[in-house]
Amino acid sequence: MNIFRKLFNFFQAKANTMIDNQYELEDAIKEQLNRLKEELSYTTEHLNKVKALAIRVKNDNDEYAAKAKKSENEAVAILKKVQLNQIDVYEGDRLAREALIKKEALLAKMKATTAERDKLDYKVELLKGNVAVIESNISDWEKELDTLKAEIKIIEAEQNINKQMIHLDAQSIYNRLKFLKEKTQEFQDIKAQPDNYINLDDAIDFTLDDSVSKANEELKKLKEQLGIKNSN
Repeated sequence: MNIFRKLFNFFQAKANTMIDNQYELEDAIKEQLNRLKEELSYTTEHLNKVKALAIRVKNDNDEYAAKAKKSENEAVAILKKVQLNQIDVYEGDRLAREALIKKEALLAKMKATTAERDKLDYKVELLKGNVAVIESNISDWEKELDTLKAEIKIIEAEQNINKQMIHLDAQSIYNRLKFLKEKTQEFQDIKAQPDNYINLDDAIDFTLDDSVSKANEELKKLKEQLGIKNSN
């Protein structure tokens, strides 16, 4: 039985190695998933901050544009009053000039915020793309993990089956060897017996055999019919 035990230990060690490797791979996938989820959390948080900043810059940009338009309207209104002689020309020019200067300053701010808003909008789209990629990677790794877990279950099931088969095969071969050994011994015992040896059990079986008894009866009847005396 030692050889069967060695075979069993060999296959057991091989199966255990496969399981260990699968578990190591499972741990590696889980670790990768944790890193991706941390990255997703950080990227999503950063995206939300950039979105909020982009909204604020857009609101500022819209406000500068509205105020610039208002300053321009004020300058036009002042000049109309000058035309109607409601304001002195020099005073009107001064006030209109100040309104237009304010307008230009607001337009400059609007231009700067427009550039900033475009950068933020671009960054928002970039971060959205990064989030989508990370989410896709997480989905792929989770599917890979599910597949791996299913493979582990299959390997474990195969391992149990192999254990049973190895045990059954070993026991079956052992029983066959035992049977052959017994038959070989019986043969050796018969060879060792003398030629005139009669097994007592065989003799008893022979005398009790129905066919022998019937044959003796038939022989007696035939002799009587032929007038032959039966010998004692």
